[in-house]
Amino acid sequence: RQQFSFPSIFIYGHTSSGKTYVMQTLLTTLQLPHVFVNCVEYFTSRLLLEEILIQLQSCSSGTEQSSPVHCDTLNDFVRLFKQAVASQELQDQTLYIVLDRAEQLREMEANILPAFLRLQELTDRNVTVVLLSEIVWELFRPSVGCFEPFTMYFPDYSIGHLQKILSQNHPPEYSADFYAAYINILLGVFYMVCRDLKELRHLAALNFAKYCEPVVRGEANERDTRKLWKNIEPHLKKAMQTVYLREIS
Repeated sequence: RQQFSFPSIFIYGHTSSGKTYVMQTLLTTLQLPHVFVNCVEYFTSRLLLEEILIQLQSCSSGTEQSSPVHCDTLNDFVRLFKQAVASQELQDQTLYIVLDRAEQLREMEANILPAFLRLQELTDRNVTVVLLSEIVWELFRPSVGCFEPFTMYFPDYSIGHLQKILSQNHPPEYSADFYAAYINILLGVFYMVCRDLKELRHLAALNFAKYCEPVVRGEANERDTRKLWKNIEPHLKKAMQTVYLREIS
């Protein structure tokens, strides 16, 4: 904790590739002082800066900050940030500020993104800003020179990873092998058109009852994959035409 970290880190990858979950788990498990803000929820620079200060004032005590914070400019933010770090006795520890959905920063004032990239220098404190985004750094880089963050790429889940993750959700009334076989069929149909874990999880939950119909009616057992596939094949083809649209849910 006492070592200086890189001033800013840019983590990018497609939706549902684990960026937010990994960062939250890492910071919580290691019990590192941190602030986690979603830039879609706090969509103006003033809201964003004030929320960072509010969370910072309560990050050590673990209690909600009742007194409001007013921060109109970056100069105010730097001054209040130094005060908050001193009051929480975090001068000798690396503080992490994680900005989720960071692509929203491009819609704010032009000085916000460069300031976050070099916040360690501006505040003279041991702070690292982590930007989480679904787009590449080249679409972020301002036209004028700015501090280049350390970039990390989260690749999409492979079909094997998706199989393992989705198979963990099997209903207790059916065996794990039966549900894993169903997930294999589902991925065989949808993997080429949809790699979004959340959407695949929704599709798996939506179509499982249809897959089980022959077993429920007593026309097949859990190992009759051919009968089960024939029963659900037309339903999956119909679902594939409306992936992401939720028309048949």
